[in-house]
Amino acid sequence: MLKPAKQGSFLIDVLVLIKANLATSSVAAALSSAPFYDFIKTAFRRATGFLDAEPETAHLRKLYDRQEPPALLRRPVDLDELAETLEGSLQAAHRPIGAVGAIENISIGTPRQELVSFDSETKDWVNTREEAIRLEVFQGNMTRYNSLSRNGRAFVDQLERVVPVRPDADFPVADLGYLTWSLHGSNTATRNKLVMRARRVSSASGKVKRLLLVDCTREPVE
Repeated sequence: MLKPAKQGSFLIDVLVLIKANLATSSVAAALSSAPFYDFIKTAFRRATGFLDAEPETAHLRKLYDRQEPPALLRRPVDLDELAETLEGSLQAAHRPIGAVGAIENISIGTPRQELVSFDSETKDWVNTREEAIRLEVFQGNMTRYNSLSRNGRAFVDQLERVVPVRPDADFPVADLGYLTWSLHGSNTATRNKLVMRARRVSSASGKVKRLLLVDCTREPVE
């Protein structure tokens, strides 16, 4: 919730309501301190184009890295899925930037620490083009994959970088095993590469934000 701007400035206090079924006060205390700020910072940075942003606190890293959901959560923490969900709201948050009045950036943080800054580049990122219709063939290997949410990340040879990937609605269930096979190869330093047919989702300037996988198979060994 946004409070009215402070008199004579553009400073606005943001009130955040955390609603959860918490079993212990220690968990509540953790959410209200450093891990909470780390969560906000990491989620917003992921959602505005900083795809390599990782949690800095041990508490949040533990939640993000585990494959099974904690007892108090219905689903595991999936920052890439959250970043995609945030895009619509962040489009509205970026609307003043570049509009009449020449606002160049918006900063969100505490009195002692800036958590995230929005500018013309992040505005470009959150304003997604429509999902591509044409299918393309990519080669690469999985670097992260969550079998519960089915979201993951892959190093794509053609793009020369890691991008978020997820199976599209028409992705064959039988191909899910290839994703875990490729991830295992990344963890053991073996060449478990995939050939992936996918559709691009790009930013307003055309930079690839994620790939929607239609199907995949193992790359033939020469």
